Amino acid sequence: MTIEYIPNTGFKMNSILFAWTDARNVIRENLNLKHKADDRIIELAQYWDGDESKNIKQKRDIYENYGGGNNYFFLNYDEDDKLEAIEFHWGASIMVGSVELNFEQDLDDCVSRLVKIDNEKIELEEGSYLFKKLKITIANSESLGGEGNGLGYFYASRDISHLIEE
Repeated sequence: MTIEYIPNTGFKMNSILFAWTDARNVIRENLNLKHKADDRIIELAQYWDGDESKNIKQKRDIYENYGGGNNYFFLNYDEDDKLEAIEFHWGASIMVGSVELNFEQDLDDCVSRLVKIDNEKIELEEGSYLFKKLKITIANSESLGGEGNGLGYFYASRDISHLIEE
């Protein structure tokens, strides 16, 4: 499976453009796949003196083995069920401009190729990088609890302000 990521727009899958802010029900119809809805509130208020604004409202659909392949990805939505992010955990080639990423590649190779199209790279933690202009995060398997320096995670979003420390 090959995905084309288009910064500030969305992504293409099977020649269909999925734009940031597309409606969840429309995306589900276009993908025509079995998915698992995973909507929940992650309670963090208790750690912030009861401030419920600190709770995380997660709305996402989980897809596995799209198109008969071995892949796993999430589509994340905002409170109004509009597309806001995509996360891949395995099983895809991802085109970012002229750069192709896949889950067999070494993370350092991915970073060195992405920095040619976005030099605003931030190391979030060991094995995890944010590219500000592209609005993506990539990480190796080890940083996710696995083994090795291979690409283990790709995240793209219409808004990355929550990832940038002030």
